[in-house]
Amino acid sequence: MTGIAPGLARASDGPRHPAQTAARDQVKKLSPVQFTQFPTDKCAQPCKDTLVPWQGRYVAVLVDPSVPRDPRVMQKMVSAFDRAWQYYRTTTGGTPKPVYSLHGRDEVAEVPAGTTCGAGCTYPGETGTEFDAHYFEDAYQQLAQHGLHSQIAFYEFGRSFWFWDRQLKFHAPDQDPVVTGFAVWMRFRSMDAAGVPGAPFKMGSISDPGTPFETFRAQVVALAGEYEASSQTFAQTLAMNRSPGMYGGTDFWASLMMQVAQAEGDQNFVSRFWHHAGSLPKARSTTQAVTNWIKDINYAGCVNLNIFFYDELGFPMPDGTTMPRRRASPLAPGRGCHPVVRPGCRTGRKVSRRRCPGACTSARRRPARRRRPAGRRCPVASR
Repeated sequence: MTGIAPGLARASDGPRHPAQTAARDQVKKLSPVQFTQFPTDKCAQPCKDTLVPWQGRYVAVLVDPSVPRDPRVMQKMVSAFDRAWQYYRTTTGGTPKPVYSLHGRDEVAEVPAGTTCGAGCTYPGETGTEFDAHYFEDAYQQLAQHGLHSQIAFYEFGRSFWFWDRQLKFHAPDQDPVVTGFAVWMRFRSMDAAGVPGAPFKMGSISDPGTPFETFRAQVVALAGEYEASSQTFAQTLAMNRSPGMYGGTDFWASLMMQVAQAEGDQNFVSRFWHHAGSLPKARSTTQAVTNWIKDINYAGCVNLNIFFYDELGFPMPDGTTMPRRRASPLAPGRGCHPVVRPGCRTGRKVSRRRCPGACTSARRRPARRRRPAGRRCPVASR
């Protein structure tokens, strides 16, 4: 599988999000600063490094001063991070707590290999990402030699912009796929928004060639269909943070959201989902978290997918029970959300000023300033 997921643009397809129009020429190399690593890092406490910042509009990348860096490559890297950060901020409607920041920018710091919690490390809901030196060097070389961007930082930004433990996180004894699933899913979307092609995805050794990025994306997209075609259940997959096929439950959760977003409005759906998620009630169990999740999907897509999730996929219903799975099929494209039309305006019949004040085709459109004579016909609303 080497094709791109339907409904998702390649980097070469041109801008699809406002983030792609962010200013590109704001990257500056600054004087060295001291960076204190996370308290949980594996080194003598406190771990302190002297690093050179390359400061962008929203993100500052701090690098080892002993390794020469081409300004043109750093310009591309930081500018891409800026555009992704802007996309996350616009799409979620939130801003991470400024814990590790430089001049108001999120810090992405290169740290000694083996000292942080993985290839990259970020505390949920907070600014500050640590980038293992070996993986940072690989990311730099991929960009310098091939013009390809490592997915690590784009994924880690999904940690910084996670704000919905209270509403969507699964509860013990179940294992949660949602918090990390958000980062998995939004990595793809933020890279598309930034307009950058991805470097091969590496799960093992840094020396492995990895999986071509678009092949990796297609593998994740396919997981939802694999579940739909199988007899597996929620308890056997998401509740155990497991996938019906490759990778893990976080990738499966992301795959489901990719399928729904493609069918129900793409970026409009994604923005509505995350902007509304904070208003959901507190979930005290996995069942309540799933209920919130499906309610938010229905809200974001202006659709009712209860039959799809409860009957076809066999997810737990609000009362905690599950139904035997029915044969499932991929979601067909929906109508998405459209502007609200006032009563009487769609038909074009005569209505009073009170029922049709100003512009009656959409509640979001600014009303006309002039008064309309009583009995005047309202224009038929268009989609």
